[in-house]
Amino acid sequence: MKEPNTPKIDQLSEEAYVDPIGKTLTTSLGVPVADNQNSLKINEKGPTLLEDFLLRDKLIHFDRERIPERVVHARGVGAHGYFQAYTGNEKWTKAKFLTDTNNQTPIFVRISTVQGGRGSADVVRDVRGFS
Repeated sequence: MKEPNTPKIDQLSEEAYVDPIGKTLTTSLGVPVADNQNSLKINEKGPTLLEDFLLRDKLIHFDRERIPERVVHARGVGAHGYFQAYTGNEKWTKAKFLTDTNNQTPIFVRISTVQGGRGSADVVRDVRGFS
């Protein structure tokens, strides 16, 4: 059943934002929207009204968005090459690559910062033990 045209419905459709491609900005329910950047308030500096369905619609979608899994070791550096012991370490280990001074062992090392981006809090995570 289609709603009858009233002056208010006509005004809503006239004031709806139309982007350069020609698409009308709408809510998740398909209602045309004139402005989705400002909220209804009592006055210029007053509190936001709960009657603002667009604000509630945006908050509901924000609250129910899927939270992506945090990539813990996303930042870091890597190095590759070879490891060669310069002195024999037979006193401490029996591992051949640590005792034979002529042996070159290929290696790849990844060092993770385990920290946030620039401007993030330094006290959020204890980075001891990560390498």
